[in-house]
Amino acid sequence: MTTGERISKKRHELGITLRALSRIVGAAPATVSLWEHDTNQPNGDNLLKLAKALNTTPEWLRHGHGVRESKHLYNIEPAAKQPSTRKLPVISHVHAGNWAEAIDYYAAGDDVEWEDAPYSASSNAFWLRVVGDSMTSPIGLSITEGMLILVDPDIAPENGKLVVAKLDGTDEVTFKKLVIDAGIKSLRPLNPSYSPIIINGNCQIVGVVTELKLKL
Repeated sequence: MTTGERISKKRHELGITLRALSRIVGAAPATVSLWEHDTNQPNGDNLLKLAKALNTTPEWLRHGHGVRESKHLYNIEPAAKQPSTRKLPVISHVHAGNWAEAIDYYAAGDDVEWEDAPYSASSNAFWLRVVGDSMTSPIGLSITEGMLILVDPDIAPENGKLVVAKLDGTDEVTFKKLVIDAGIKSLRPLNPSYSPIIINGNCQIVGVVTELKLKL
């Protein structure tokens, strides 16, 4: 039995999906699939995380030697410990507008840019790169072009939340602050040089922004 076959065997025995295992280990699903098919070999920290997640030892995964079940070694069940982060894709403004019908980014693997996000983010969340200066403010919170924003479609949009929305008749999304005043909804930029956009059923809220990231 090869390393990949042992990984696959233990994963199926424990009832863990490939996508769930990839999140626990912190690797893309495509990477885990390559391990299971013996195209690549897990090493270092990835091998240790795999062993813990699959309730076994690194030695057994790599060589088939040693203790197959490591319950006594780690004294934990593999599902008891959640990772602190998960990998989520960085997508384009066009794909964000059609997120429900978007391609399977997990299957795309290494062809997609991935960024760490809090594990508390939903599996439907994604990163989006800010375009333009409409959310750049001279005072208070200022979100500049090039920053990454974490968008979670599973969070309900509320007054005062930063949201990503798609207006009817457009292919791309816009990033603004949702303001509800006297029953009137608008998308307001943080930059006072831009005007707010009144929305009245002509807009789909794609998701709520929960985190910002600046990469130097």
